[in-house]
This record gives sequence, C-alpha cells and structure tokens, in this order.
Amino acid sequence: MRVGSIDELKKLSFWSRVLGWLSIIGWCIFVAALIVYHYARPEHETLLTEIFGVDVRTHWHITLGDLFIILLLFGLLTSLITFTINLMLFSRHRQHIWINNLILIFTLLGGIALYLFGF
Repeated sequence: MRVGSIDELKKLSFWSRVLGWLSIIGWCIFVAALIVYHYARPEHETLLTEIFGVDVRTHWHITLGDLFIILLLFGLLTSLITFTINLMLFSRHRQHIWINNLILIFTLLGGIALYLFGF
C-alpha cells in the first residue's frame, strides 16, 4: 500500500478526521476575523488625506470590533478543543502533535491582545 493512498485514508480513525475538520474550521474562522479586522480597525491618516481634507476614523468600528472579538474567541475555543483532542488521542507516543493548531492559538491570542491593548 502506498503512503497517502485511498485505502490508507479510509483507515483513519474518526477522531483523526475530527481533528482535521476542526483545524480547517479554525483557520477559516481566523481568515474571517482578518477580513472583519480590515473593516473594523481605525483608519490611518496619510499625506493625501491631509491634503484633501478627508476625514478618517480614528476609533474602532464598534459593531465590527465586537464581531472581530467574537470570531477570535470562537476560533480560540475551536483551536483549544482541537489541541485537547490531539493531546488525548496521541498521549501515549506524542508522535503526532499538530503544530498548525499551536500557531493558530498564539495568533488568535495576539489578535485579542491587539484589539484589547492596541499595540
């Protein structure tokens, strides 16, 4: 049997598939949060906005800011569930820790810190 064959995919356990789908869902939530962040963040003044007298928003759009935080928290919850399942599933050998979930957890925490503390 070849590595990565269809037969090998059929033998994956239920929890391995759940891990994969939760990881994909977590990253999709993160991408949605990035899109909301783009529209919710304060706008920056540039030379052109000063020359033409264009008003810029210097505060967070409150509704989109709340949606941004909700998406980040929901993504963080999904990633923590995925990480917990991963630890329980592969607790004996520790041969299969999904690094992408750790990266996602730290990135989501950074996004929450960005919103709350305004770095």
